[in-house]
Amino acid sequence: MILERIAPETGLSKDYVALIARTATHRYKTYQIPKATGGIRTINHPARELKLLQFWLVSSIFSHLPVHPAAYAYRKGRNILANAVLHAAQSYLLKVDFRDFFPSITAFDISRVLEVNAPLFSSPLHPDDYRLIRLLVCKSGRLTIGAPSSPVLSNAVMFEFDVYWAERCRSQGITYTRYADDLYFSTDRPQALSVVFAELQADLARRQSPRLAINSTKTAFTSRKRRRLVTGLVLTSDRRVSMAARQAKD
Repeated sequence: MILERIAPETGLSKDYVALIARTATHRYKTYQIPKATGGIRTINHPARELKLLQFWLVSSIFSHLPVHPAAYAYRKGRNILANAVLHAAQSYLLKVDFRDFFPSITAFDISRVLEVNAPLFSSPLHPDDYRLIRLLVCKSGRLTIGAPSSPVLSNAVMFEFDVYWAERCRSQGITYTRYADDLYFSTDRPQALSVVFAELQADLARRQSPRLAINSTKTAFTSRKRRRLVTGLVLTSDRRVSMAARQAKD
C-alpha cells in the first residue's frame, strides 16, 4: 500500500500521514488575487506537510500517468510559444475556455483516471490507496488552484478528451491543442470551426468524467483579418507569432 511507501520516503509516520489525509481539506490557506484579464482568482495553498505529500504523489505516482501530445501546459519542454506556433499558419482560429477548470475535476475523476491506468504503476493500488490519494489532492472533493498536484492530474484526467479531439480534428484538417483550460482549434476551412464548436458542446454535455462547462464569455472565433491571440501571443497576418502581447502584459 502507498502508506507503507510514503512514510519512510518522506520521514513522516504512517499515523501522521493518515491524519494529514483525513484533515487535508482544512490544511489550505485560501486567498484571492486579481486575474490579468479581469476578475478574481481563488488560490488554495496547501500547508507545508500536505504539499510535501502532494509532491511525493506527483513524482512517485502521477508521473506514470499518460499525457497527450496536444496538451502544452505543465510539461517540460513545452511552452506558450510552441503552442502558438502550431496555429500560426492557419487562417481561422477558435478559442474555448473552461469555467472553473481545476475545481470542476472531482475526487471521482481522480479515482477513475487511476483505475484506468492501474497497469502503468509498478505496484498495484489498493482501494484504500485511491481513498488516500483523493483526500491528499482534493479540497472538499475537488482539485484546487495552488496545489502542486493539480496541474499533472488535470492533464491526466483530460487525456481521453485530448485523444478524442486530436483525432477528430486531424480527420477534418483542423489543428487542436490544449493549454490547461484553454482549447485552440485552427484551420483554413471556412465555417469548419462553427461545426467543431457545436460538436464540442454536445460532447461535453454527454461526458460523465470530467464534467466541464464552457466559459461562453471567453469563447472567440477569429481570422487573419482580425487580431488572433493564442496563449497570450499574437498570430500575425503573415502567419508568424509575435511576442508583443506577452511583453505588453509583462
